[in-house]
Amino acid sequence: MRDWGLPRRACHLSRSVTRWDVRVFVRAAFVATLALALSWLLTAATDEGGVAWGERIGRTLPLAPLCSAVGVWAAIAPMKARGEARALEALGRSKSQVSASAMAGGACVAVVAAVSVGLLPAISVVGFYPTARHSTGWTWDGTSFVDTVGRLRVTEDGTPIRLVAAPSVPEPSPIPRDRMAAALATAMTGIATALLLANALLNADEKRPGSSRPRARRTARSTLAAALAATGISGAAALVLFQAAAVRKVPALLGALPPLALLLMAIRQARAVS
Repeated sequence: MRDWGLPRRACHLSRSVTRWDVRVFVRAAFVATLALALSWLLTAATDEGGVAWGERIGRTLPLAPLCSAVGVWAAIAPMKARGEARALEALGRSKSQVSASAMAGGACVAVVAAVSVGLLPAISVVGFYPTARHSTGWTWDGTSFVDTVGRLRVTEDGTPIRLVAAPSVPEPSPIPRDRMAAALATAMTGIATALLLANALLNADEKRPGSSRPRARRTARSTLAAALAATGISGAAALVLFQAAAVRKVPALLGALPPLALLLMAIRQARAVS
């Protein structure tokens, strides 16, 4: 009977959600949320002033996937340092099961941000379409120059006058799929980034038979660098496509294709090492 205790416990551990999983999930979600809140405060402190709260939030939410990655790192780094990951693997858990709670905790922040972008009209998508709101800043109304962005009027003699309210100007209203594309890109990038980082942290520095510790460290750096490079390329491609969609050159949903490719790559890599 005693010989069956550890196998039964290991099998139960590999299939159940424990208090350890909940703590790791909460740690990753809390750190990711804190990073997003700090990003919002920094954005609010450095904007031009007179910006609506919904627009300030919309300028910050594109950073949600990066904040998710910070949360995953904050959850996995301590467990590796304390040897918890190896202990759980010895009890029958796979690497993907060990990192699942950290990945879910970090990714949930990006998913919540994506749902907010998709369902709350009060949140602006200006952070995804940086040129979609204003076609031009300064205009000539026949008697003076008017800045519709900074709410300024400059008369013919050069005197600046602060406007109490911005003059009404026609703005291109975002169509529903613009918001949908931004939400999809945020969610997929957040999940993919969390998967890639969790896989890199747990698998890259594993010492394989016949390999030395310096070689394992080099492998760790190269694996992490590859994950960061893939995320950077996807982000740059999505940024270009969203900017092109802002000036109506391409359909907005094309901006979600690079995050989709990144997510598929992350899922394929996670299956390969699990």
